[in-house]
Amino acid sequence: MRMRWLMAAMALVMGLGAAQAQESGLDRVVERFMALDEDASGTVSWDEYWAMVQERAKARFDEMDADGDGEVSEDEFRRFWRQRKAFWYRPGH
Repeated sequence: MRMRWLMAAMALVMGLGAAQAQESGLDRVVERFMALDEDASGTVSWDEYWAMVQERAKARFDEMDADGDGEVSEDEFRRFWRQRKAFWYRPGH
């Protein structure tokens, strides 16, 4: 409950409407927390957090490993980050 109140207050300070903050930001935060809290204990342990970090790191590595050989070459690394840069710095994004 306190988390919902805090997120709504932060959203209002940032100029977002309460309903918009509730739906977009707060719901995503709660969903992410619940996904991390695999044992539904109401807390996130180091092991739960570390599992998420490893999963994301593996997904990123697999994206970089264009030829699927289990290794990222300098060329694959450069291509990956150029594509990321192009995505984030494109007009209108």
